[in-house]
Amino acid sequence: MEKTIALMATLDTKGEEVKYLKEQIEKKGKRVLIIDMGTRGTPFGPPADITREKLAEASGSSMAVIEKKGRGEAIEIMVKGIEKVVEELYAQGRFQGIMAIGGMDAALLSSAGMRALPLGVPKLIVTPIAEGNEKFGTYVGTSDMIMMHSVVDILGINEISKKIFDNAVGAMVGMVDMNVIPKLQGRNVIAATMYGNTTPAVTMAKKILEEQGYEVVVFHPNGTGGRSMEELAEQGLLMAILDMTTHEIVDELFHGVHSAGPHRLEVAGKKGIPQVVVPGCVDFILLGPIATLPEEYKKRQLYFFNPAVTMVRTTHEEMVMIGKVMAEKLNKAVGPTQVLIPLGGFSMYCHEGEALYDPEGDRTFSESLKKHLKSHIPVLEVDAHINDPIFAQTAASVLIHLIEQASAAQR
Repeated sequence: MEKTIALMATLDTKGEEVKYLKEQIEKKGKRVLIIDMGTRGTPFGPPADITREKLAEASGSSMAVIEKKGRGEAIEIMVKGIEKVVEELYAQGRFQGIMAIGGMDAALLSSAGMRALPLGVPKLIVTPIAEGNEKFGTYVGTSDMIMMHSVVDILGINEISKKIFDNAVGAMVGMVDMNVIPKLQGRNVIAATMYGNTTPAVTMAKKILEEQGYEVVVFHPNGTGGRSMEELAEQGLLMAILDMTTHEIVDELFHGVHSAGPHRLEVAGKKGIPQVVVPGCVDFILLGPIATLPEEYKKRQLYFFNPAVTMVRTTHEEMVMIGKVMAEKLNKAVGPTQVLIPLGGFSMYCHEGEALYDPEGDRTFSESLKKHLKSHIPVLEVDAHINDPIFAQTAASVLIHLIEQASAAQR
């Protein structure tokens, strides 16, 4: 079957570029489905297969209304239609991969549609905003889309833009030809969270779980990783969670760089998914370069992790709050849940003699957590550091027990 690539752009400004890309894609033996996301001006170039009018209608509005709105309001309205139409087109088998070109507005519009698609569907945006100074969370979210820097602004076909567009076409055609099946089965899948700080523990626990026949998928809790994991849990694709690194809660509370938002550590409990929860890396806030830290942080225990980020030890007062917040989240759990606390320290750099060593602070956290946890959430304190083999072995063993307990309850 001949495959189709959806091509999204604002045809009032990018008609020439769409014409070139369409020709290059067709030369590679693929069809093109053109989606016009424009909110201003008159379309030109190849006619759209999916018009802006259809997108506006799908958003519950019309182009007559949208054209009278300010730029921001127009985009907000059109996004709703794009999400709906792109999802429907993919479900109907109208395309197998999707790409877009344009500036910030086009990136905002097209990325909304791409985020509505399953993991594994090829997604690519060519845009001048995909450069090193821009934050991409607004566009990419937790999806697997690729943002490709256009180097030059997207205005016409020239010696530079041709090279960029040709490579983009090659990337899209190659991804589509890989025939990746987006459907996830979610059988026997356990999610785990891991920083470099907790790699020894998670690596050993993963090995133990895999020897028992489970598939372990590891997420980096950098703000996006935790959200991605919990989205998969929400979709019913995870049978259990080994939440070995719950640091994202700290950065949400104290404005660190790896916040996963206010609802981290809630989905597994709500869905009744077996979970083992460990205070991995809750002993520091992850902030920016050491030279940029406010003076109040420079007076604390610090660890210079790399030129981009600094670990700042949490105070005792902050540890009390972290323990309370984690307890409040876990108290809502309706499925098998157990907390494991490594009495020898929560991260790689909290051993005696290391920069973040503060055993009293760790005890403060543990006391706060236990004080606020309800009695149906058991706590197991292990006389070991988080990265000691015995702790990893215990975590894996407890999670297997919870899984078996949940399975027995369903029979």
